[in-house]
Amino acid sequence: MCRLAIALASGLALVLVAPTVVAHSPGSPPITASGSFVLGKATGNNASFHAYISTLGIPPGPGDTLKFSWSANGGIGPAISFNIHFHPANSTNISLNYATTYYNARADRVDDSWVVAGTGPYMVFWDNPNNVSETVAYSFVLLPPSPDLTVFVVFPVILAVIVLLLWAARRRPKRPVS
Repeated sequence: MCRLAIALASGLALVLVAPTVVAHSPGSPPITASGSFVLGKATGNNASFHAYISTLGIPPGPGDTLKFSWSANGGIGPAISFNIHFHPANSTNISLNYATTYYNARADRVDDSWVVAGTGPYMVFWDNPNNVSETVAYSFVLLPPSPDLTVFVVFPVILAVIVLLLWAARRRPKRPVS
């Protein structure tokens, strides 16, 4: 009986401790990326910048927190549009009307964060609706999800129940042999 309890407890511990597959696993260090680019005038070429977040060096995964900061012309503007979005899998339509938007802002400076909802090729999009060119400076920090502490709560409880059951089984009076 004791060997069975130890085997069950060991097996359960291994299942609970087994890591899950994520792009950025709990406990790993933050991933950072920064840079700058120029958005042309609204009436000219290069008025927008549309890119996969992963091409900027940030591989977001479910549960990660993406902290982002950017400014247009050092934060003095004028305001530009920014969003984080996702296009459906295998889609060749890159229109923003065909995307799911997770974050949207129109500002000359943004300092915010977003918790990554799931897997997917997430994208960022900046658009200049103004008739002046704007220099955009950006910084991204990808923080891993918080570690799952369930194993530290569930395993001791299960172990305590097993010990209690073994203790109770040994304390039962033995039946007399007839």
